[in-house]
Amino acid sequence: MDEYFSDNYFDEYSDNGARGWSERDWFNYAKRSEAEISKFAAMYSVGKLKGMQLDQIAKLAGWQITEEGEYSDDGAYDAEFSNEPWTLINHPIYIIAHALVKCLQEHFGRVVDETQMSPKSVWEIEKSIMDTSHYMQVAVGCEDLGEDALARCNYKIAVSSINDLMAKTAEIPEPESEHGKERIRRINSIVFDLRQLCITLLENSQAKKRQ
Repeated sequence: MDEYFSDNYFDEYSDNGARGWSERDWFNYAKRSEAEISKFAAMYSVGKLKGMQLDQIAKLAGWQITEEGEYSDDGAYDAEFSNEPWTLINHPIYIIAHALVKCLQEHFGRVVDETQMSPKSVWEIEKSIMDTSHYMQVAVGCEDLGEDALARCNYKIAVSSINDLMAKTAEIPEPESEHGKERIRRINSIVFDLRQLCITLLENSQAKKRQ
């Protein structure tokens, strides 16, 4: 593992002058990451209403993922943040996964208000959402460090968390309003996209192992 913490390693990831950045620069960088997540979430919501698939939306947003799981910058939309220094919070999977979680939590919160779910049920679903986000984030970090086997383990745990999430969301009481019913459909769609994304990344990692 020493090679990952060598001076050359940090030189590689301190591009665009980031080596001399102050804490204020990095704070602004973190804010831009949050803004990019919100922007992707908005594009995802609109794109899904138009019948687009997640990979199509990611390409349009400038965060396309190649078959090797790497970033490609040939999207129609210029994701300016993708040109910033490469870190975990500037990773396409981090941006996409957090955007989906953001959409999921927004719809879930509205459904909770309408259906008056029990605190226990709300907590269990939120825990599954956060577990999914956590393990996907850890997997991405592991891949960037060259720990592919550990990344695959975390992707598998993330898929398991998503399966739990699917089972729990299926038990949400049906809302009475049409808006509430539509939110349930969107929740199911987002969970499906998260699962497919995670499975695709796992399969890409397994394919890389066989090469």
